[in-house]
Amino acid sequence: MKFGHAFKEALEAESYPRHWVDKAIPYRQLKKILGKVREELIKNGYDRDTIQRLVAERNAEYRFEPDTSLYLRPKLVVRPATTRRLSLDRTAEVDSIPDSPSSSAPSSPTDTEPGPSSSALTHDDAVQERQRQQQQQTDDDEWIDVPLDADARFFNIIQEDVNELDTLQDKERVAMIQSIHMIGNEIAQVARPRKPIIDFSRSDLYRWREILELYLSAEVFFSTNEVAGGARNSERARKQLVWFQDEVSKRQLSKKFKIKSSAVAFQHFLSLNATLLQNLQFQELNQTAVTKIIKKFDKRTSLGVKKTFPKVMNSAQFISESISKDVCAQLSRDVISLVPQVVDYTCIVCLSICWLPIRLDCTHLFCIRCMIKMQNRQKRFCPLCRADVIQRANETHIDMELVRYLERWFPKETKEKQRNNEDERRKELLGDLYEAGAQPPCIVM
Repeated sequence: MKFGHAFKEALEAESYPRHWVDKAIPYRQLKKILGKVREELIKNGYDRDTIQRLVAERNAEYRFEPDTSLYLRPKLVVRPATTRRLSLDRTAEVDSIPDSPSSSAPSSPTDTEPGPSSSALTHDDAVQERQRQQQQQTDDDEWIDVPLDADARFFNIIQEDVNELDTLQDKERVAMIQSIHMIGNEIAQVARPRKPIIDFSRSDLYRWREILELYLSAEVFFSTNEVAGGARNSERARKQLVWFQDEVSKRQLSKKFKIKSSAVAFQHFLSLNATLLQNLQFQELNQTAVTKIIKKFDKRTSLGVKKTFPKVMNSAQFISESISKDVCAQLSRDVISLVPQVVDYTCIVCLSICWLPIRLDCTHLFCIRCMIKMQNRQKRFCPLCRADVIQRANETHIDMELVRYLERWFPKETKEKQRNNEDERRKELLGDLYEAGAQPPCIVM
């Protein structure tokens, strides 16, 4: 299937908004103008093979120069000697046609009289001949323009449409960021901790935490993986988004919401991701259209446009990276950060929540049990920065503000850590007499 037909079908099949489709690259129109470009070149004596040879010999160049409106205007230039040579070639083709019998009659004796030989040239004639050759060489170093009109229309349409896509992209980015703010406010209302801490009947904190943790793991639109980092293409983003939705469904997280508005907020969250995916697909489709038509221009003219027209190609690069990166960053700031993850408050020694948090003089955090163990083993240096601060830590180093924060946002994790700390301390005191989960035995009697 030809790309022009496939491009039109793709625009219609994906149910893009009408104002998006109106801004799409006019591939078929550009293809028709490209035919006019080719006709103009041939009319001026520059068919595809001729241009390819002249460019290889560095006797022709296709340039782009900015005008007052900052658009890049195309211009085909050739060396004057090249123009004369092509003219002589065309003349030679005409002269190669056999003459009529009358024109082939022998010339008169007067016509065959020899003229002065080259050896008979005077000194002044030799000087004039050298000056003429030097002047011709100087002329050859200059360039002359080949008059073309269709190529200017071709690239003007591309630049205008790419600029309109840029503008559309900016508007969509603003609209999505506004949606992110609204969704962030919705989630903040239903996912915030409730008082008293032990009452979770009116909070969906843990459901949202698990949902957003899955979303972070999916890395739908942007990956931080070292092997395949950066923005996702639309196909990979679609697969990751499907994986995320499947995992939420398998765990029945959306069905476990205790607050009705949580389900509404979740649907808004999915709609935002669907819009971002659709935008990514649309922009990639237009990027492909630009790349295809530029490639076709090169194939039909041999002018090497892909190398000499960087503005269009670079503008098309924004499509798959800019909006994904910006919107995902905003999503992280306005939504995901509203529901803190336990991994951000994990002690690097025991790999569980940092309870009670000891903030050392070097500002690094460790849970109180790990700190006591390090002190008992006569450790002196911080495991992270190697500062000599371990033995100086005491009860004044407990970060009470963080204690209250952890109790509020991670009530289950902090209670579990307290139980584990108590079990561990009993084991240290009782040794072999200790049984996990059992009440400490009476050792008085």
